[in-house]
Amino acid sequence: MSTIPILTVFISGLFGLIVAIVTWKLASRKEKEKFKQEVALRDYKDREELYISMLSTLDMIVRYTKRGKDYSELFTKLTYTVAKAEILAPGSINAKFHEVSEIIYSWSSEYKQSLPSTIGDSGFGIASSQDEIHRERADKLFPELTTSINELVKIIKTELEKMKAEI
Repeated sequence: MSTIPILTVFISGLFGLIVAIVTWKLASRKEKEKFKQEVALRDYKDREELYISMLSTLDMIVRYTKRGKDYSELFTKLTYTVAKAEILAPGSINAKFHEVSEIIYSWSSEYKQSLPSTIGDSGFGIASSQDEIHRERADKLFPELTTSINELVKIIKTELEKMKAEI
């Protein structure tokens, strides 16, 4: 008779130990999953912010070009954005971003050359026959630029949707 209470205590203790281990394992797994989800969410937000920066920089370049402004205040932002994209963005987005950059460079060069030359700080400009040639070239490149930017936006949206689904 004395072995039954000892056996009962032993089984109860063993059961309690098993419950504690299982609880600890489940809690540990839950914490790991929560941590992974937080990291994935942080990565998503970082990428989203990067892509917004990429697209806004491209938009600002187009606007500055059309207004005949120089890009000096954009250089720091653009350099940082390109460097961050090289590190964080996947190859497909970087390749498309470089493609857009090449087109925007060609377009902006032609567009800027089509603007009348200003006379000092007077605000007056002189137009030449060469301006029209450059404007025509810029006008031919602009639809290609907008198409390429729209393709970049599509790739970015697809990437963000894929990341969101994995969170």
